[in-house]
Amino acid sequence: MPVALDSTSLALGTVACYLLYFVYVRWTKRQGLPPGPPRLPFLGNIHQLPQLDQHTFLKRWADQYGDVVYAEFFTQPAIVVSSVKAACELMEKRGAYYSGRPRFVRIREMIGWTGHSAWRPYDDTWKRQRRWFQQSLISASAVKRNHPLQEREVRRLLYALVQHPAEFISHIKRYSASLILEIGYGHTVTSVEGDEFIQLVEAGIQEVFGGSGAGSAPVDFFPVLKYIPAWLPGAGFKRAALMAKEAIAATENIPYDSVKDDIAAGVAKPSFTTAMMQDCLKKGALTSEDEITLTSIMVFILAMVQHPDIFQKAQEEVIRVVGETRLPEFSDRESLPYLENIITEVYRWHPAVPIGVPHLASDDDVYRGYYIPKNSMIISNIWAMFHDPEVYPEPEKFKPERWSNTNTDRGDDPNLGNPRKIVFGFGRRICPGRYFADNSVWIVAACIISMMSIRKARDARGEEITPSPKFHSGIVIHPEPFVCDIRPRSEQSRQLILESLGAGTV
Repeated sequence: MPVALDSTSLALGTVACYLLYFVYVRWTKRQGLPPGPPRLPFLGNIHQLPQLDQHTFLKRWADQYGDVVYAEFFTQPAIVVSSVKAACELMEKRGAYYSGRPRFVRIREMIGWTGHSAWRPYDDTWKRQRRWFQQSLISASAVKRNHPLQEREVRRLLYALVQHPAEFISHIKRYSASLILEIGYGHTVTSVEGDEFIQLVEAGIQEVFGGSGAGSAPVDFFPVLKYIPAWLPGAGFKRAALMAKEAIAATENIPYDSVKDDIAAGVAKPSFTTAMMQDCLKKGALTSEDEITLTSIMVFILAMVQHPDIFQKAQEEVIRVVGETRLPEFSDRESLPYLENIITEVYRWHPAVPIGVPHLASDDDVYRGYYIPKNSMIISNIWAMFHDPEVYPEPEKFKPERWSNTNTDRGDDPNLGNPRKIVFGFGRRICPGRYFADNSVWIVAACIISMMSIRKARDARGEEITPSPKFHSGIVIHPEPFVCDIRPRSEQSRQLILESLGAGTV
């Protein structure tokens, strides 16, 4: 005799079937996840992730599990990509699915840095900012339009190096900051110490970039932590975020308001912010771009101090092409292939941003037969890509010749990507200021090689001081302060530098 089912039993049975189906589908998909380290319930792998030097830690995962690794940070799924090929196939060839950004709870919600395009979601505001970047930095006409600014600022840098060579780090900071502040706000920097804008930018960058990688703080994976009172023991991250919020607000508002006042007075210089205001875009879009330029120049000088033979070879090339009666210009670039190899190796040897700003998968996807869940954070370990011994033999060594056209070891390996492109990110989220930053690094390297002599400094006993490549950890890593002997390579060079920029203009 058939049994009649009441409505409650039928409803419960239906719910049970849906739950079983959901568990089955989820279990089936999880069997196809990329390999990765064992995970703990609730915590996932968050307990394993260090706050500092995350790029070297994640490389160990790549060495053990492969170039595509699955991990979970609390409940946040993450795909760690450690090869150029995988990164390009996901974030460039499938850019429509991998151009989003995570929430960035620490940076966007706690610190309030919402205007910078790097942290923005893939939305209409981001696209409008990108159009302005295209006009200001990316287009061929914009690249050439910025050459006079870069050549002017490198002359000021050389002048400062002649006057106060021991303060070369401060001079390079002024150079990189001056470029971005003039492009961004029409503000000309004359001195690091007395410039309010530079002090604001440095304070803001230090507060934000001095910690863990972007999107990798515990609060990013467990957002409820942001509600913890700042006075509680263990809430140091909350107190640090409050300090950073104040610094970033000043970094954005003071230069922005200055441009606004200049526009009202009719004296505003052409700049990105001037144009941006007229289109009602967010402020703070350009605040941190000088960090890559600064770090890359510091890595270049560090490499030249450590490798005088490379410096000498580059100097011979520059003198042969440029001569000794003028400074290098951008028109010389195509004629200086060895210098080009040096800059390329600078980007590979110690990339300024070792872990790219994470992307977000907008939908479920399958790659190499592996299941990639929707909303997975895609973490590109750029440092690991550039330190794979299978791709770059002896990756710890600075070897410009690995980029020579005569290097038969290179072949056509698709894994051997161009560091100039990779170091600035992938796909639709690639850094819009990459050409500007690359040109800013190149012109400094060319002029220093042409006009200056770089040697190891000597201690009180006359013994050489060899700087070790130690780096501060953070979103952007940069060399710890080091000493070197930098001076004009001849009296003729010194006079040329002084004549190129009259005394009293620096």
